[in-house]
Amino acid sequence: MYSIERCRNCPNSIIDLDAVEKLVKEVFESTAFNQKQKTRLQTDRPMHHQIFRVAIAGCPNSCSQPQIKDFGIQGQLVPSLAEGCTLCGECARSCPDQAIELMESGPEINRGLCLNCGVCVRKCPVGALRSQKSGYRLLAGGKLGRRPRLATVGIELADEDSLKKYLSETLSLLINRGNPGERLGQLLDRI
Repeated sequence: MYSIERCRNCPNSIIDLDAVEKLVKEVFESTAFNQKQKTRLQTDRPMHHQIFRVAIAGCPNSCSQPQIKDFGIQGQLVPSLAEGCTLCGECARSCPDQAIELMESGPEINRGLCLNCGVCVRKCPVGALRSQKSGYRLLAGGKLGRRPRLATVGIELADEDSLKKYLSETLSLLINRGNPGERLGQLLDRI
C-alpha cells in the first residue's frame, strides 16, 4: 500500500539513507498503515496512483524527486563558519548555488541562496566551514498526473524524532480524513 524510493548511495548524500529508510518502514508498521489503507481504499489491490509514495533524497539535488511524492525527505546540512580560513576560495568555487562570497574576513554565506547541500563543508581543505546542524527537510502532498501538485514544506530542518512524528501524523491525517481514493495532496488542498 506504500512504496519508498531513495537515492543511491552517492558521495553527495549527507544523511544515512539506510537508517532513514528503516525509520520510515518502522513508522508504516507501527501505524498499521497497510491494513488501514486497504480499508480506506476498500481494496486489497490498489491502483498505481493509490499507492502512498515516499521519497528519500540524500541531499538537495533530490534525485529521488521528493517534491512530487506524497511524502518527501531531503537531507540537509547547514554550514557554519569556524576559525582557520586561509582565504583559498575553494568553498566559493565549489558552491553550486553561488551562495558563498569570499570576503577579506573569510567566507560569507547567503542563507537565501544556500540549499544546505554541504558541498562547501566537504571541499574546505582546512575545516573552516563545518556542519552547524544536519537533518531532514520534510515535504508532503506532492503528485504528478492529471492535476500535478508540488509538495508543501512541512518542516525545514527536522531531527529523527520530528521526522517520525510528522510522518505518523501525516499518515493518520490521510487515513482518518481522506476520502476513498483521495491522494494526500488533494486532502491537503481540501482541508
